[in-house]
Order: sequence, then structure tokens, then C-alpha cells
Amino acid sequence: MESGFAQILLEYSPDALLLLAPDGSISFLNAAAEELFGYSRTQLLGADSSLLLAEASREDFHGVLAGLGAATARSRQPFAGSGRRADGTEVPVEITCSVLPDGAGAAPQAGRTVALSVRGTEHRQASSSGQPQSSAGAAADAATHRRRTPAASSAAPAAPAAFADPDDELRAGLLRDQLTALPNGTLFNERLAAALRRPDPVDVLLLNVDDLKSLNDMLGRSSADELLVEVASRLRNCVRPHDTVARLGGDEFVVLLTECLDADAVARRIAESLLEPMRAAGSLVRPGVSMGLASRSPQTVDGAELLRQADAALTAAKAGGQHNWLRFRPGMLNAAAHRADGETGLRRAVELGQISVHYQPVVSPGLGAVVQFEAFARWERHGKVIPPNQFLPVAEQSGLIREIGDEVLRRACAEIRPWLAGDAAYSVAVNVSGLQFQNRDFARDVLGIVASTGVDARQLTLELTESAFFDANSDVLRQLRQLREAGVRIAMDDFGTGYASLGRLKELPLDMVKIDRSFVAMIRTGQEQLPFFNTMVTAAHALGLSVTAEGIETPAQAKYLTDRGCDSLQGYLFAKPAPASDLAGTMESALTAIDKVDAAR
Repeated sequence: MESGFAQILLEYSPDALLLLAPDGSISFLNAAAEELFGYSRTQLLGADSSLLLAEASREDFHGVLAGLGAATARSRQPFAGSGRRADGTEVPVEITCSVLPDGAGAAPQAGRTVALSVRGTEHRQASSSGQPQSSAGAAADAATHRRRTPAASSAAPAAPAAFADPDDELRAGLLRDQLTALPNGTLFNERLAAALRRPDPVDVLLLNVDDLKSLNDMLGRSSADELLVEVASRLRNCVRPHDTVARLGGDEFVVLLTECLDADAVARRIAESLLEPMRAAGSLVRPGVSMGLASRSPQTVDGAELLRQADAALTAAKAGGQHNWLRFRPGMLNAAAHRADGETGLRRAVELGQISVHYQPVVSPGLGAVVQFEAFARWERHGKVIPPNQFLPVAEQSGLIREIGDEVLRRACAEIRPWLAGDAAYSVAVNVSGLQFQNRDFARDVLGIVASTGVDARQLTLELTESAFFDANSDVLRQLRQLREAGVRIAMDDFGTGYASLGRLKELPLDMVKIDRSFVAMIRTGQEQLPFFNTMVTAAHALGLSVTAEGIETPAQAKYLTDRGCDSLQGYLFAKPAPASDLAGTMESALTAIDKVDAAR
């Protein structure tokens, strides 16, 4: 059979014919498939095949596909169930599923390509044996007979290749992200528009990999690509086959959920999956991921509106910190106006000296004492105290972070100085943004503030997140070494959430690491087997670094970490951040909590 004639035969066959790519997406369909299911070819090319099946039939159908094997006698299997048309109506169908030989529509390394021959069973006709049989089944039997004929065996592989229309193949390639093989933005928008034409629930989850640029700068492009492929894989594993996961470009992904009864549960499942460390360039990394969820409502106009809502929720999630997801609320659409108002108000607060500092104790279980206070910036506005994770991002975007950072450092040194005078081993810790190091005189300014307040430089600890140490465009390391030479101690905050492998710590000007609260939250009963705590603490100690665990909320967590050698602990179990005027009460609360932990041991 010549290729052109085969193409015409397949295109105008009375049976609905489709080809499925290895990932289950539709790579070819003929006119009968368009007519049977009520979708246009444009709508279906690249879509998941589950779109054409009723919910009750999907699991059985995927079981049939999973049982196919081109190397076995079961390279062709029948399936009977309910199809689903574009208008939502269901139609009984019989489907013959056949695995194509290598070279007949897909490269061998790409996986299996499956041909589907579909017939609505209300049009069944009787076979010569008297049993109902679709013409698709008859055609499949005829094809099997031809493959058994020696004269036809050499030509057999050529026929299935005619399924692939070059134009359709080109379009399918243009609708896929080249790196992850996920649908791209164009295909996602088509599927979203098709979903919104049906009456079922539609949810959109927009995701950002927050640290991709830093990872790209630090480990290289190939490692960043490796991470994106892993993110894509985890996202696909968190949703059903007929849901869509797409990459919009760069660090942005989007998930389309259709007929989902609990989108929040899916968002939580995705968040938990992406929180697990990923391997890139031989190191385990945990990139920050922010997500925004939006669901169709009676007011939803189109897909663009739903994406705008998801983007507003994503922006709000980013403001709340990494590893965060939020569901859209109407007020979020005013976020841009609120940010502008927030910047104006924050600038005014800086000018009027309205930024205050609260302090949280850090305790040493071994000494049974408070050995450090960490300073946290606070902004009191309209009678409410605004925590730093809500206004510091605005400060960084507006450039106010340098002025606020200097003010917090100056206040902390001055307000905590009487306590520091009690013991040379006491210290105060201040968080520093990587943006502050863009000022080449930052180290000199810090030492100037320390000297002007009468504090010993050895009693000051500066805390930076992992990403700040590896900012290729900053002058961080040079200035950190300058500060350490003057006696200032340096701590890596949120250790374990980013890029620093244990082996790289020895290259950095460091005195301390702080284990991130996300790890501590894994300790619930104190009986968990979490060997990475031993690894982190032992390796840090071997490099001469002290270890602090933050986010301690229960005695079980405190005991677990103390038993594994953590030098100091910090968290609500001991005390919440409070003004300097409450320092005595804060210390009393912390000492009481230490006694309870000791009693539990």
C-alpha cells in the first residue's frame, strides 16, 4: 500500500482513528474522530487521551494501555466503555488498542506509540460469525492477517507510518516545551479554553521556582535544566492523567485541573512533593516554590481572567515566603495598588524612625542559658505590628532595605548592649539581605555602627540565607571576610533549603549554620528516623561550625535535636520575639522551657 493512498484511507475511514504518543497525548486523529467526539483537530492534538473518556472508564482504559506490549502477543487489546464528547455527553464505545512497531510513528528510545481504533457501539454490525463486531475490529483482524503473510511482512511497518501527518507532527512539536516535553503555553491555553466550554469544575495552579536564577548562576545552566525536568516529573505524578501540566517558560509552570472535587488537596500534595530535596549537579537542593490557585466561578469570563487570578494568588504567596501556596481571593487583584501604598507608607515610616526591633532568645541546652538574641524588624502601622516577611520584600524592591538594615543594626546594638555587657560569650544576631552587600562599603558601615554603639564586634552575628553566599553579581564574600577579620561572626540561615552542600561549607567565611524550620517540622513524636540531622551536625562540627536549629515548637523537637548534638535552639517553645523592654520576661520564659526539656530527657 503506497503511503499517500494509506493516508487517504486512514483520514476518510468510517472509524475514529487516533495515535497516542508515549506520554498518552494525542499525536494524530482523523475526521471520524473529530465527528465522534465533537472536538476539532486543533483542540485534540497534544491533549491527553483521557479527555475522550468518561470518568468511570478512565482507570480501566489506562489498565488496558499498561497491559500492552509490542514484544508480546498482547500488542493489541480491545476495550469497551463510555466515551465523552466535547459537550459533556457520554457515548458507548469500543476501542481496539494496538502498539505500533518501532519506527512506525515514534523513535524506539521515545517509548511506545499506540494506535486507537474507536467505534460508537450503537453503530455495531454483525460479523459473519453472528457476533457483534465493529468495522475497526475487522480492519484490525485484516491487518493481523496481512502481517502473517510473507509477502506483506516486509511492507507492514510502512502502513502505520501513514498515521503521522507531517503538518500534525510539526504542530505537535510546536506545542511542546523542548526541555520537559510538557505542553507549552499555547497548548495550555487551548486546553483551558476547551475546559471552560464544559460545565465541570476548572482549577488553575500557577507555580514559580523562586531560586532558579541563583541556581543557574551557581551550578550552571545544565543543572538548572536538570532541576526543571525533575519539577515537571513530580508535577505530573501529583495529578491525574487527564489533567494538564504545562511549562509556560523559564521558571513558571501551570497545572490545569478538570472535574477536580478538591483542588486544595492537589495543591497540598504538589507542595509536599516539591518540598522534598532534588538532585542537581550531584548535590541535593531544595528550591523555593510559590503557587497560586484559582477556580472557575460564575464570574469567570475566560481563561485569561482565571490565569490573572492565579497570578494574583501567586504574587501574594511570594510575599509570604518560599514553599507557600495561596488560593485566590478577590482582594488580591488590588495587590499592585497595595504594594504601591505599602512602599509609600514604608518610606514614610523609615523617615520618621517608626521601624522597631523585637528580640527572640537563642538557648544553649548544654549551658541551660540564653546565649543570644536574634533581632527582627517590625513596622507598626495603623495600630498593627507588621511582621518582616510582609514588608521586607517591599523594602528590597524599593531599595529601602539598606536604610532599614542600618536602622535595625543600630537599634539592636544599642538596645541589647546592657545584656551583652554581662558576659563576653553573649551575642546579638541580625539578619542581612544580600542586596545590602551591593554597597561596597557595607562592611565598613557595619563596623562603624558597632563602634559607635560601644559593642564588641565579637558579640555581633550577621545571618544570611544560602543564596546570598552564591550571588555571582555581589561582593559578599570579600566583605564577609573583612567582617570576620574584625571579629564579627557569620551564620548561614535556613541551611539545607538551597544550594550549599556540606562539602562547600569549608570554602565559605562561616562560623555557624542554622538548620531550617522546614526540617525541624518533620519531627513530630521524636521517634522519627531522620539520619540527615546527624549528617548535618557531624559535618558542621568537623568544619569547626556551631549548629543552631530554628523553629522549635515542642519539647520532643528540642530533645531530638539536643540528643543529636545541636549547640543551640530557637523557636516559640522558648519565647516569641518581643520588644527590648520585655527582655527580662522573655528570658524567664526561655529558662522555664529549658527546664521542661531537661526534665523530659
